[in-house]
Amino acid sequence: MSGVQVKFWGTRGSIPVPGRKTLKYGGNTSCVEIRHGESIFVCDSGTGIRELGNSLMGEFKGKQLKVNLFIGHTHWDHIQGFPFFVPSYVPKNRIQVYSVKSVGDTFENILKGQMGLNYFPVEMGDMMAQIEFKHTRPDFEVEGVRVRTMFTNHPGVNVTYRFDFPDGQSVVYLTDHENHQAFGGKNELMVRQDDLIEEFCRDVGLLIADSQYTDDEYKMKKGWGHSRWRDAVNLAMGAEVKTLALFHHEPDRIDDDVDAILAQSREIIASSESKVECIAAAEGGVVNL
Repeated sequence: MSGVQVKFWGTRGSIPVPGRKTLKYGGNTSCVEIRHGESIFVCDSGTGIRELGNSLMGEFKGKQLKVNLFIGHTHWDHIQGFPFFVPSYVPKNRIQVYSVKSVGDTFENILKGQMGLNYFPVEMGDMMAQIEFKHTRPDFEVEGVRVRTMFTNHPGVNVTYRFDFPDGQSVVYLTDHENHQAFGGKNELMVRQDDLIEEFCRDVGLLIADSQYTDDEYKMKKGWGHSRWRDAVNLAMGAEVKTLALFHHEPDRIDDDVDAILAQSREIIASSESKVECIAAAEGGVVNL
């Protein structure tokens, strides 16, 4: 494979919502696969990672599989699919898990904890793959790809990831982030923090951005650590990204609602004469960079 291919396996925030009204955009929680050559990068292990794992098992058919898994934080909707990631049970496979220290404990212990016998019948020790836990840094390299991180505005500890590939393509995975000015008002500190996020996303080929709330929803959920969809649109235009993928859809958001938000987002972009292409992330959807 040449270039960079991004595939969405889980696009929902907070909790899985399977059903007839979420068929188009999907009901699984966060999981995004990024392919570059032979390298496989995966962002988050929400329930969408189960289908990804099944797909990889069919693709590799007994061959050794190496996966680089980047977890933004350890809230349930971002780790709950990991126990069902079948490649983790195959001895020859290698899974490298990247994240940061979480509140009160290491992310390794928290990830293991959800597979304790009080919560799950199979413990992490039963996973036979070579699983390595690695702490991220602000700027490091994985398989020739530059990876940068930045803390987001979310309860607890969460990081966003930027992947800069050798051929010039780039992807930012920015989920579970609340716009600073929406949260804290338009003061010097909040403006500076939003500017830092904007520069982090500058000129990226694909920005996968938290866009969970509408304006009305945000009035009730301010401080919960998620952005309004219009915040994601404004960020994308300000950072002059090529493509914006609205992501981490509110669990109560049915397909028709996401369609409406996408249409409004495109109208704002067009009226601003911006060149940003806007899509709504959908399970099974692919973006080629």
